[in-house]
Amino acid sequence: MDKAIQQALKVGADFAEAKGEDTIARNIQAVNNEIRTVSEIHNIGIGARIFYKKGNGFSFSNILDEENVFHAVETAMKIARASTKKSLIKFKLAPVKTVEEKKTTDVSKHPEDVSLVEKKDLCLRQCKTAMETSKRIANVTSIFGEYHGTIYYANSEGTKVSYEPLLIGLRITCVAKKGKTIMDARDGHGGSLGLTTFEEKAHTPEKIAENAAKWSLEKLKAKPAPAGKFNALIDPKLAGVLAHESFGHLSEADFVAIGGSPLTGKIGQKLGTDIVTIIDEGSPEKGGYNIYFDDEGVPCNRVEILKKGILNYYLHSRITAKALKMEPTGNARSQDYSFEPIVRMRNTYFDAGNWKPEEALSDLKQGIYAIDTSGGQVEATGTFLFKAIRGYWVENGELKYPLRDVALTGNILDLLKNVEAACNDLTLFSTPFGGCGKMGQRALVGLGGPHIRVKEVLFGGAR
Repeated sequence: MDKAIQQALKVGADFAEAKGEDTIARNIQAVNNEIRTVSEIHNIGIGARIFYKKGNGFSFSNILDEENVFHAVETAMKIARASTKKSLIKFKLAPVKTVEEKKTTDVSKHPEDVSLVEKKDLCLRQCKTAMETSKRIANVTSIFGEYHGTIYYANSEGTKVSYEPLLIGLRITCVAKKGKTIMDARDGHGGSLGLTTFEEKAHTPEKIAENAAKWSLEKLKAKPAPAGKFNALIDPKLAGVLAHESFGHLSEADFVAIGGSPLTGKIGQKLGTDIVTIIDEGSPEKGGYNIYFDDEGVPCNRVEILKKGILNYYLHSRITAKALKMEPTGNARSQDYSFEPIVRMRNTYFDAGNWKPEEALSDLKQGIYAIDTSGGQVEATGTFLFKAIRGYWVENGELKYPLRDVALTGNILDLLKNVEAACNDLTLFSTPFGGCGKMGQRALVGLGGPHIRVKEVLFGGAR
């Protein structure tokens, strides 16, 4: 990487940076008591980005010798020279302090030190437990995943940093069947943790499997969700998805800078109730995915995007921070060394409040308790549609019966104005499965929140 940067300066770069990566991603899948797939991807290479006059260029190599790395640097320089002829504006970088630091990861039972047999056994234990729960469990899929290694960054200003990313996850999906009725449910656990986390009572493979099996069976007798506006209690996982998908993307400054976000120009404006604070940070205390530096070598600071309902800050790379005359936040991230960094979230969540979850539920006289999500869609305007994995009808503060086909819709800017309570049970979630997609890149992220209570949420369902 040092040689790449020196070569870039030698061929005329105004600024050069390099990202190096040596990471491993493994996945194990078991279906109905049988291991079906084991996969491993070893990602190793160097990406180089060059700024020259009004242009910039990027290239990479996964062959780490001088000839190939220098060729990548020279290709990036050619692109930068070509783009400067077409660029109408000059991309400038906000100034940051140079950093020289190495962050290591120390956990009990790092996945690198655990045998493949033991990891397979986690999946098989889940399958066995779920299949034995009931004859109505028709299908079970268990997945274990891990991601770890080292990420390096250096630039021509003198910054040299590295850290050791770590993310593990164990998830199960159970399908229950009764006649023609088929219902599924899932549960899982993960984060920047060692495998001892699956020895904890709440997160053993058996406990996770029991939860998913019980919930899938419960949904067989669930009633169709009613349609209309109802007060709602939203669990930490669904709250996290709302914070990330519906609001977090709106705060990414590359969209803000071009006027593509409804948050453009609204710093200092009141967008939600005093209860609502939404945060994005690299290494939160309550779990999630630990990221210490972004892919521009900037420390991953804690950003209070929304503070007590007021829009406080955007998420920035050095380019967007310069364009909007703000400080970089450490949100420039790339999928891996072969992609340029773009503005991305890290761990995005609603902050905790003072309510106890049982108090928030008992104070919900009538409405819907919505839990987790199996997906949905979000527009650039903040309009969303999410299908909850589980739901319950609430009467006089008590769960009366389970619901199926719970779908909530609306606009996040309206929802934030209707948040009545945030609880004290802040929890963050992250796994190596999926990730967040943007501009053709996938990024591993964390999300979460406490239970939140919201009035007049629009639900679709049976009338």
